[in-house]
Amino acid sequence: MGCPYYQDYTRMCIGFFEQIVQYPGFNTCETEKYQDCLAYIVMQKEFKCKYLKNCVSDSVKNIPLLVKYFIEDEATIKIFKEIVEKYCTVESKHSQCANYVLFEQGKQPPLDLLPDGKRIRVRDFLLKKEIIIE
Repeated sequence: MGCPYYQDYTRMCIGFFEQIVQYPGFNTCETEKYQDCLAYIVMQKEFKCKYLKNCVSDSVKNIPLLVKYFIEDEATIKIFKEIVEKYCTVESKHSQCANYVLFEQGKQPPLDLLPDGKRIRVRDFLLKKEIIIE
């Protein structure tokens, strides 16, 4: 069974996440792993942070192309799934996100800034090493 937002080779989630069109593959949409898809997780939630689209857009534009091919790595999915479920889709906690705070101040958050204020090394995606949060 595949994602309910992926029908007849179209992705309804593109209506919310326009940047998803640039994603290199949609194998997850066609399998039972669709429940791990960040777009699916977000679309299932009633609340979505007002800066969520900004964060997605910045990631798509600024993450090196090669990194996009590693996004379906289990460790990566786990980290981003936790972020989405802890901050981006939780009304009571979204304003505690470090990226949210910077957006509210009119500043552009750095790509490697996690919601809890820690930094993630993007180069770890490229080297397929363990992801280290500093």
